[in-house]
Amino acid sequence: MLTLAQVDYDDLIAFPNPAGGWTYSLHGNGWPGPRYGYRVDTASNTVTFIFAHIVIIQAVYPSPATTRYQARFRGRMYRFYNSICPVIQEYDEKTDWVDSVTSLENASNEFIGFYISNGISESNLYSLTSTGVIEGRSYGSGHIVNYQAYATFNGNLYPTRLQPGTAYETRKDDQTDNLKVLKAMLMLYNATIFTDTDGRIVLKNKVAYSTNTIDIDDKDVVSFIIKRGNQEKPQIEEIDIFAGDTTQLQGIIKNRLIDFYDSKWSIEAVIDQLSKYDLSLQSKIRIYNQVYAITELERNYVDDEYKLKAWLL
Repeated sequence: MLTLAQVDYDDLIAFPNPAGGWTYSLHGNGWPGPRYGYRVDTASNTVTFIFAHIVIIQAVYPSPATTRYQARFRGRMYRFYNSICPVIQEYDEKTDWVDSVTSLENASNEFIGFYISNGISESNLYSLTSTGVIEGRSYGSGHIVNYQAYATFNGNLYPTRLQPGTAYETRKDDQTDNLKVLKAMLMLYNATIFTDTDGRIVLKNKVAYSTNTIDIDDKDVVSFIIKRGNQEKPQIEEIDIFAGDTTQLQGIIKNRLIDFYDSKWSIEAVIDQLSKYDLSLQSKIRIYNQVYAITELERNYVDDEYKLKAWLL
């Protein structure tokens, strides 16, 4: 389970210190606790975590008898794209100390207006759900009383539909770099793209190996070198092309790719007789009683040889 967002509000309910002779309390016109939860928009394939809290502090001074009021507001909206990449809207305000609690109504209306301007009606604030589910991805929430509300994620991290570029965030036309999107997509899904012998473009996960294993005769192995696989240092910044803040997603992908490549032994080999073996990327081959998966492949028609790189399985 991942923690996607944390909204602290303990400072919102803290009384002035030192008190300076005033007695402070929470006024009943404020909210007894924060409102938080989710709105799910299946049309845009997004889920939004919403936090809202209004606190009114009452201050009483004994002599001369004086009462003052202050309103404090905190609002957060985390609209998640590409599963866990948020676009964050924030609202933090507090009023001056005033003589009448009713004079705080305009400030409260402005606070509600923050949500309305971002597509969340006042009635939506009062009907938030503690969980959200979209395309099998589960979002949860929790609350530490008088301190924090938080959002969590559980399920398949990798979205079935990607949201690249800034158009999703700005609602304006965006000239997205398609090549960068392709690179980021391949990195996200740990996939590769290649053309087969019939000239078709194939997109496959790097661990989607062929079912059958092709045996290579020892006499056809022209050269063979085995070595520890080099740890890949992925250019994680490519992920920035996706909508939302991709920081957390980048960290997860980076660790996964490093673990993936760091555990590999690889070979470089030259195999004789093109017509004898029907090899392609991700074919499984057996050389010297060990099974490998081909990751790079070249055909030398002059010398009738395959030059390949492969991972030990």
